[in-house]
Amino acid sequence: MDDFASALAAAERDAGGKGIGTMGEKTLHLALKYYFAPDPETHEREVGGFIADAVTEDGIFEIQTRGLSRLKPKLQAFLPVCPVTVVHPVALEKRLLRVDENGVLLSSRKSPKHESVFSAMREIYTLRDFLNNDRFRIALCGVELAEYRIAGKRGSQCKLDRVPLALRELWMLESGDDYAALLPQALPDPFSVSDLSALLHQPEMHIRMYVNILARFRCIRECGRRGRYKLWQRG
Repeated sequence: MDDFASALAAAERDAGGKGIGTMGEKTLHLALKYYFAPDPETHEREVGGFIADAVTEDGIFEIQTRGLSRLKPKLQAFLPVCPVTVVHPVALEKRLLRVDENGVLLSSRKSPKHESVFSAMREIYTLRDFLNNDRFRIALCGVELAEYRIAGKRGSQCKLDRVPLALRELWMLESGDDYAALLPQALPDPFSVSDLSALLHQPEMHIRMYVNILARFRCIRECGRRGRYKLWQRG
């Protein structure tokens, strides 16, 4: 993670020289691309009729800051050719900064919203048909962000850019074991989505997606019901 500062500096140089990155990218996207593929010669390469963010000796790296489901056509074209790592940021902490049209800071406050590795499961689940492919993996990057918004007329605001300040966590999710490793040690046997939600202090909606992913990998198996909840045991 020490290399992230270098990646951010490279992204800022790139954006500073060309406006907004090499293909209209925002800072967060560009910084993550430089982190996983430091050599700019590997960026924006055509593979299977699509432009990949980076093609390195380790395969394709595709940076997607939101809407992972949009990657399905690309993954169908890329995976027969080489391994693919989908890089997705998770905003563990975010600061909201409001600026005027000249870039002058008007206000700054900490956002009350926090993402987690489990909130990302909703996005990951949209790519469930690819999860069992040996060539596919997901890199979740837990970042600290500064989100810049430009002040408009009558108090309106428009999101301008999201700038990563630090990379705090990196979860490489490639196999069922990687997903199962996120389960807490003090897990009841059997357990429900409600039990796991309470243990992890996460909304049930996120945990339900996580449990569905574990079931697809056969890391857990259904073993009955408790009221409206299914019960699960480790596989």
